[in-house]
Amino acid sequence: MSVVRARLVAAEILKIRTTRAWGLFLGGFTVAAILAAAFNWGSNNNLLHPTLSDYPVGTSRNAVLAQAALARTAAGAVSRATSMMTSGQFLLALITLIIGVHIATSEYSTGTVTSTFLIESRRVPVVAAKVIVSGLFGVVFWAIATVLDGVTTPLFLAAEHLPTSAFGSSLVVRATAMELLAFVLWALLGLGIGAVLRSQVVAVVAAIAVYAGGFIVVELIIHLLYDAFGASWLLSLAVLAPVQASSVMITAGRAFPDAPPWWVGGLVLAGYGVALAALGAASVSRSDVA
Repeated sequence: MSVVRARLVAAEILKIRTTRAWGLFLGGFTVAAILAAAFNWGSNNNLLHPTLSDYPVGTSRNAVLAQAALARTAAGAVSRATSMMTSGQFLLALITLIIGVHIATSEYSTGTVTSTFLIESRRVPVVAAKVIVSGLFGVVFWAIATVLDGVTTPLFLAAEHLPTSAFGSSLVVRATAMELLAFVLWALLGLGIGAVLRSQVVAVVAAIAVYAGGFIVVELIIHLLYDAFGASWLLSLAVLAPVQASSVMITAGRAFPDAPPWWVGGLVLAGYGVALAALGAASVSRSDVA
């Protein structure tokens, strides 16, 4: 018999689906994905039809027009298609992170975790089922976002008179696949944080702090080091922030100046996801449940 039994996975899914939180997460994510696609449409439209007011003071008209012209090249069309297919990743990944926290902490907050471990005394299968379910919800959220973006991206390309062939570019396919991996990893990150902290409120606050605060802290440290030593390669270490790693892995070109290749972002985020999920699993396996 496998370590993770199908009934445990089904039970974990049922625990989420039969609560009001699931409807809030699903509805909130869908609305956020729709708004993100609309906002990204407007943002890319501004890039293709710029005005000087959209750019920093001092930017020349020729520079603005040159950037717009670059966006209409074949490579630019692919970049726009990639951007549209990964709309709102910053906000959507945060929601996915929090669903992972919810999966880990919901039983502690309701007090049903004791019953779960009385029914299934071996904790490894229970923890493994939560890992699988977290990953599944990451896939579900990715599917929702991808369907919405898959509808809007061709419409955007056609409306802007960009080659629709850009939609099928290998770079777009790669970015979409990497976004799937990113959503799964963010869910595992949330699960790990929730399993370690257990308190739902504390874990959600910690998850948001890691998500947004981690980026700020890493950027601050890296720029202090750069100012001290002047080595340009230090700027590439911004990928160590989970948010930047996620951005690097789904961007067609460079996510930021001096950014490393996309696969580096994937490895960094995978490292965080696996490490936190393993830490959470170890914490649950060794802890006492009252």
